[in-house]
Amino acid sequence: EYSTALDAVIAQHAEEPRLTVDAQAHEGEIAARLGLAGWPAAAEESIVARDCLLARAAGARLHVCHVSTAGTVDVLRWARQRGVHTVTSEVTPHHLLLTDERLTTYDPVNKVNPPLRTRGDAEALRRALAEGVVDCVATDHAPHAPQDKECEWSAARPGMLGLQTALSVVVETMVRPGLLDWRGVARVMSERPAVVGRATGQGRPLAVGEPATLVLVDPDARWTVRGAELASLSANTPFEGMTLPGRVVLTLLRGRVTADDGKACG
Repeated sequence: EYSTALDAVIAQHAEEPRLTVDAQAHEGEIAARLGLAGWPAAAEESIVARDCLLARAAGARLHVCHVSTAGTVDVLRWARQRGVHTVTSEVTPHHLLLTDERLTTYDPVNKVNPPLRTRGDAEALRRALAEGVVDCVATDHAPHAPQDKECEWSAARPGMLGLQTALSVVVETMVRPGLLDWRGVARVMSERPAVVGRATGQGRPLAVGEPATLVLVDPDARWTVRGAELASLSANTPFEGMTLPGRVVLTLLRGRVTADDGKACG
């Protein structure tokens, strides 16, 4: 109710901590086989369900960060069907593409919060993004120093790089299968994030006489991800060695070049 009075948005990491004590991986067959403590889907879904009900009761704005399970998609769809239009949500590129099958190598680069889920969860997230049940893509970009990832799984910090590979992963998971066209990509990666975050002046069409804020993309490009070549000071990318479609060529912010051919500009 307080946030409603301020017309503020509550952006939350949906997790019931009593269900994730010492959790290390998505609760399922793979975690059990690897001897990793399970992170149940219900830990996320129960909090999203609770907060959707509270948002409906208070008329509050709620943004659900990094949705990761099919059950959470069901809750968000349920809320939309009942007229709860103050709730928005996002999905990360890594949850669209990667699954808990990656954990069999015990490589901590795949450790993230919320954890990588099942193939069925990833498919549900893709459909939800295409249908607008999930509003937008957000990277949850989390660079880490080598010592935080080059260690045993239980000691590693969760999180992975996601910024520079985001567009290409969305092309791979959404455009190539026909779930989104390029107009849809602009919607989920620019327009809707600007609306959710109230970033005035961004996520809009170009206008004559105004400084350009835009991203130039080569849709036919293919490139191989190398952590050492990314602009980030860290290299903890789970997409290392993958060849991905589409690449950002140039970005401009209010008429100023901010990135050129993968390199940040001052």
